[in-house]
Amino acid sequence: MDEKGFLENYLWPSGNCLNQTFIHPLPNIEGLKKCGDFIVQSELEGTFTPTIITKYESDTLGIRLVEVYRNTLHQGTGIFVRLVGTMSLVKIGYPFLLLDASVSNVNLLTAEREDITTRGRISLPQAAPEQREIFFGHFNGQTKEAGTYCEEMQFDKIPDFYGPMWRAQAKGVNLSMIRQLRNYAWSSYKRVIEQTKERIPFDYKPLQELMIFSSPRLEEALFKRSGFSVPMEAYAAFFSVIGPGA
Repeated sequence: MDEKGFLENYLWPSGNCLNQTFIHPLPNIEGLKKCGDFIVQSELEGTFTPTIITKYESDTLGIRLVEVYRNTLHQGTGIFVRLVGTMSLVKIGYPFLLLDASVSNVNLLTAEREDITTRGRISLPQAAPEQREIFFGHFNGQTKEAGTYCEEMQFDKIPDFYGPMWRAQAKGVNLSMIRQLRNYAWSSYKRVIEQTKERIPFDYKPLQELMIFSSPRLEEALFKRSGFSVPMEAYAAFFSVIGPGA
């Protein structure tokens, strides 16, 4: 092949094919601006996993937000887990917040196929007791007022510093619930910032090591048990971008 053919026909950037209809409005964070786009895609043994990740930062408030849209689909069986606005927030000196938002037709905990279900799972690892109380006190108050039931969850395979998680779920495709949870998560995190002192330096390393080295293995095994084949490297890339990164 000649030089001209190589220059014109080599690998070009993949397009963002995410349907804009399903993108949530961003939480009302002052000064938030986009500062990076990531596309991670894998295909293995019939499982197709396109992932769109966008990073935002607010110089005004010192907030970094990362959101994820992903479709893990087994093309043979039709089972899927779609992340529809999974979101992380962090302000340096404060704990990291993760909101995992999914729509699926398979239960990853039981590995059984189920009716389509929307789930939101919220965690605030490394938070001090006071910060956890402020965050979940405000968060639970908002969900109760909206009529959204949340329950506390504990997992044996994660370190103590991670703390409990809170989960909300609804039957069918309920994107409005996800939008509410995203807004509630931000307003609750904002209260933590306003009512507690920052910790400088804040050691995010234990969480980073958990997310980058341990979580990909756990996710790979969890999804494999449910019938998916997603390479661990795809999970590692996902957790590297969405994690605290500080």
